[in-house]
Amino acid sequence: MNISSSSPHSQTPNFQALTAQAEIYYSQGRLSEAIACCRQSLNLQPNWASTYVTLANIIQAQGKVSEAINLYYRAIELNPELCQAHVNLGSMFYRQGKLDEAIACYRKAIQLRPDMAPAYWNLAKVWQQLGKLDEAIASQEKALKLNPNLGGVEVNLNQGYKLAEEGKLDEAIDSWQRAITVNPNLAEAYSQIGIILRSQGKFSEAIKYLKKAIEVRPNYATAHQHLCGIFRDGNNYVVAREAVTNYYQQCGEIDPIMTGIYLISIYQVSGLNEIAKDRFFDLEAKLKEDMTIVKKVVDIKALYGNFLFSVPYLRDDIQINSNLYKSVSKVYRQFVLKPQNNHFSTPVNFDNKNLLKIGFISSHFNRHSIGWCSLDIIRELGKLNTEIYLYPTERLKVDDQTQKFSQAVTKLYVPKKYPQGSVDVREIITEIQQDKIDILIDLDSLSLPINTQILNDKPAPICMSWLGFDAPYISENNYFLCDLHTHPQDRDKYYMEKLVRMPNSFVATSGFQRIETNRANLRKSQRIGLDQIVYLCLAPGRKFNRDLIKAQIAILKQVPNSILIHKALGDIEVFQAAYHQACKAEDVSIHRIKFMERFPTEEEHRSIYSLADIMLDSYPYNGGTHTLEALWFNLPVVTLAGEQFLSRMGYSFLQNLDIKFGVAWSWNKYIDWGVKLGQNPHLRQEFVDKLVKSKEPENLAPLWNPKKFAQDMYNTIEKL
Repeated sequence: MNISSSSPHSQTPNFQALTAQAEIYYSQGRLSEAIACCRQSLNLQPNWASTYVTLANIIQAQGKVSEAINLYYRAIELNPELCQAHVNLGSMFYRQGKLDEAIACYRKAIQLRPDMAPAYWNLAKVWQQLGKLDEAIASQEKALKLNPNLGGVEVNLNQGYKLAEEGKLDEAIDSWQRAITVNPNLAEAYSQIGIILRSQGKFSEAIKYLKKAIEVRPNYATAHQHLCGIFRDGNNYVVAREAVTNYYQQCGEIDPIMTGIYLISIYQVSGLNEIAKDRFFDLEAKLKEDMTIVKKVVDIKALYGNFLFSVPYLRDDIQINSNLYKSVSKVYRQFVLKPQNNHFSTPVNFDNKNLLKIGFISSHFNRHSIGWCSLDIIRELGKLNTEIYLYPTERLKVDDQTQKFSQAVTKLYVPKKYPQGSVDVREIITEIQQDKIDILIDLDSLSLPINTQILNDKPAPICMSWLGFDAPYISENNYFLCDLHTHPQDRDKYYMEKLVRMPNSFVATSGFQRIETNRANLRKSQRIGLDQIVYLCLAPGRKFNRDLIKAQIAILKQVPNSILIHKALGDIEVFQAAYHQACKAEDVSIHRIKFMERFPTEEEHRSIYSLADIMLDSYPYNGGTHTLEALWFNLPVVTLAGEQFLSRMGYSFLQNLDIKFGVAWSWNKYIDWGVKLGQNPHLRQEFVDKLVKSKEPENLAPLWNPKKFAQDMYNTIEKL
């Protein structure tokens, strides 16, 4: 880039006027006339540096680079502080491939004028040619800050993407802001800023930018998706449904898969699972008819990570569900994961190892269901002949539970890069390989697709999924840890991964902490009589459905002095309307349904188990952590067992406590157990006594024995 040395002014000396006229001719492409004007100017004033710069600019345009260099040198000799001469001389050296000389010229220009944007811009080109991308981006960023118009919209947009990819999110936002300065109707830039702000937890600001992107381009699908996601994840259910309806209206025809997935998700979390189920069946029918309609990678990722995630909440049919998992995961493996060549073929030789290195990948080494259910086991594993390594696969929300994980393991890795606000998959894989992990255990499965990308690379000889969801369906060479109750012997044919069954339960815990409360005082504070039978339902929006409500109301109808407490995450107005309708149909007073708000901490939440007499579990997706908590605090549970893993968790827990009460295999039996436990205090007390006994040291049940679980897990791994 060459810089014009001057502009025409009124009443200028004759030699300056000639130089100005030369520049006009130069801009018009009249090079011979421009050169003639410069020669005349130099005849009048041979020591005017700016004329030499103008002449050099014209000469280089004729391809005479060496002659132009001499003229720039002459200008610098006459005026060493003439920035234009240094910048343009640098450009000549760049054209000749003399990059060191070019760098020196640009740096000199910047030294003379730190605000000279073209010098930074040209320097960025040199750094890029030398492969020094960090320096190139830094120089280009500086140039664009000084002059947003320098690179135009496209350059600023691309610069933003590069910076975001490197995890430099604030700088990326600056680049996109500059693009907006050039073009205020740039939907893509507004959307990208909104996405980054969302990843930073700045939701109010993100909403403004995403709404602006949609205002500029109403069918901009990406902006719609993130706006819906913010409202959904922020539990703003009414607004989320309005947003997803608008998304569907604007983009339903051009983006049928993603709009369908977002409709399902938002109606599920709201508690409107009948509507979600209809949308689910519509999309499933389209996929069964023609899977080739799925062409975009973003659609494939969403089908795998979001659509499949919704399945166990909506349907308990292991054959049909398995077929769907397999068909979607096949496309996901083919177009997203893609085959990898660095698979281990040599098994771990335990005889030659001093310590077994076990790695865990998850985003939940904190106050989360997975964190509560895995900590005790990981702690006990660490006491065996092992080294334990933890690798967060999202930006970890550190809390007191995280500190407990950190203290229990050899290493809790903290990722260094967050391209686009997410963890760098390659960084995690490299770290696992450098740590020489023997067995890698994924705790999230397809609920966190980044984990499947890591497993696909097989950075350890043995890779296994466990605990957080059903198997990920990505490799016949990997394993899924379960038990005989969740996965009977005939279930292997429905899976891709090899099923590895623990001898007892698929999980174990040493218990949960809570704020101790007096049952009588707590009931009094909630205006509940001491003689009333209190049923408890903790089903959140995703697990809330018509069949569950009907069964609960049927139980209440047959146990007159009873009430139901519903306490869960979801749209309270949806919950209230659903119960009101069911109560009216069965002539049960709506006043027998009590809704409680969520507590700030888990320890406060767990006090509710002392308030209730019986917990009514959800189906087709059972309660996991909530059911464990209820059983730990000696609360009888009624659970409906089904075909799929996630509908058999309650059954597995009770089997491992040697309790035969409370397990139903149909809604009618579920109602029967609810009524029996409500009407028969002796049966209820027998249930409680068994729960109390299961925690006695001499009778400690496998479910409450993470030490035994860890040893069994170690032995199971050894057999692999």
